[in-house]
Amino acid sequence: MKKGLLAILVSFTAVFAWGQELSWTPDFPQESTTPFTVTLDATKGNQGLMGYTPVTDVYVHIGVITNLSTSSSDWKYSKFTWATTTAAAQCTSLGSNKWSFTITGGLRTFFGISNAGESIQKIAILFRNGTGSKVQRNIDGSDMYIPIYTTALGARFSLPYKQPTYIPIPEIITASVGNTIPMTGIANAASALKLYFNGATIQTAAGATTISASPTIAASGNQQLVMEAKLGITTIRDTINFYVPGTVTVQDLPAGVREGINYEAATDAVTL
Repeated sequence: MKKGLLAILVSFTAVFAWGQELSWTPDFPQESTTPFTVTLDATKGNQGLMGYTPVTDVYVHIGVITNLSTSSSDWKYSKFTWATTTAAAQCTSLGSNKWSFTITGGLRTFFGISNAGESIQKIAILFRNGTGSKVQRNIDGSDMYIPIYTTALGARFSLPYKQPTYIPIPEIITASVGNTIPMTGIANAASALKLYFNGATIQTAAGATTISASPTIAASGNQQLVMEAKLGITTIRDTINFYVPGTVTVQDLPAGVREGINYEAATDAVTL
């Protein structure tokens, strides 16, 4: 191999790491919603149940965070005892490392909430095997949460996906300049919807409950996606931030790394 002064571009190639650990229907559950179904994809998060068998041995541990909870760990009205195999807690296998759990009759009835001054803010949920030795959590080991809405305007991104942490954060987005990034925003009422990418409006929809676009990443650095819903005097925004690395030439690399790169000047082939 020969060494020369030709600058070799070492690119940080990228793919989109789309994935959603928890999904649910309907998209904007309320206390009175029935039925309400939660679906787990165990290939995401901490992968605590990925590949687990028998697939019939999966149960939920479930409670709620209410306006009277003191912290994210202050579950109230937990339904089932840990490490028991109560039939009512059993999940339905959907195959491919996915399980679902359905609540009927409304959330307040299911959890047994009779205090009129107490309202559900989030469902707190874990999926486990019968003995509790295998547990599906978020990738950081935290509990999983599902927001509960009221009749007020609600709006959020449904794509890119988010992790079901107490304060939702996006799934990992790994992208490079030139990629397109699919965006979808949803609202619980027909609204004036907008999508922004790095401060520029890229899509609008009037009297709509969904809006989508796929902008192209033009430059490296910090990127921002914003979904906006406006109904009357109420405006709601959901924001996702991520970072796209740039390219690095051989001259940009530390000396010790540069000296370890060999290439054929004629073909620009790089050996790291």
